[in-house]
Amino acid sequence: MLDQLLQVLTPRFVSEDVFIADNMHPRAPRVFGGQVLAQALRAAAATVPVERAVHSQHAYFLRPGDPAESIRLEVDRALDGGSLSSRRVVALQRGKPILVSSVSFQTTGAGAEYQRTAPEVPPPESLISERQKALETGDFDDSFPLVTGEDLDVRMVTAVDWHNPRPLPPVLSAWVKTNGSLNQPDAVHASLLAYFSDTLLIDVCLAATGRSYLRDDIQLASLDHALWFHGSFRADEWLLHTVEAERVAAGRGLAHGRFYNREGVLVASASQQGLMRAR
Repeated sequence: MLDQLLQVLTPRFVSEDVFIADNMHPRAPRVFGGQVLAQALRAAAATVPVERAVHSQHAYFLRPGDPAESIRLEVDRALDGGSLSSRRVVALQRGKPILVSSVSFQTTGAGAEYQRTAPEVPPPESLISERQKALETGDFDDSFPLVTGEDLDVRMVTAVDWHNPRPLPPVLSAWVKTNGSLNQPDAVHASLLAYFSDTLLIDVCLAATGRSYLRDDIQLASLDHALWFHGSFRADEWLLHTVEAERVAAGRGLAHGRFYNREGVLVASASQQGLMRAR
């Protein structure tokens, strides 16, 4: 399954600055937004010198993607400066954009450093994986196994009972890594983090308001998403993803996320606004 995920997150070259990508879960109700984020990042990275690492990505989700149809990615080379490269990527199905994204790359530089302290949480070895939990409880959905598949090992620090929702503190955390080692360039590790960054951000807004994604009377969708990469990391080693709800209002929820490695180094940050309105 990890090989399949890596293949899906590697768009195929069609012509200059044009790529085609497949979908990870063809029987899902819609394309997972994190997948298109990651594919857009990889398409952009394919047009940039390898010594320039991605440092930010900003995206808007425009339409639900059809998992039965491939995705066309068109890259616009907006800027190649002395140390920065900027790319605009449009992901399309049936000629219509489903996502637009700006991705920025930079040569490595030195400077002062500061970061907020990583939270103290139980180690991943002391926690049960979401896949094992789903199989034991009978909640496994083989059409959309996002955090319960065989490709990723996801272990929730903060358990949420979606069958019996109640308002919780507005913070969720999970450990995540790939199931298997990766001898891949940095752009692949960055795309895997982008893939997973689209999880938990709507979840924490739901948990803070005591609602569940299992309810049919709530419409949920990612609206816009931002990622900042602060340094190198490996997606096949444990990363702590901590998310915090900022505001839920007007049928939308805003949340922020942070990724720390096992040494407590903040390697990436995320923000997302999601649709959370009554049907």
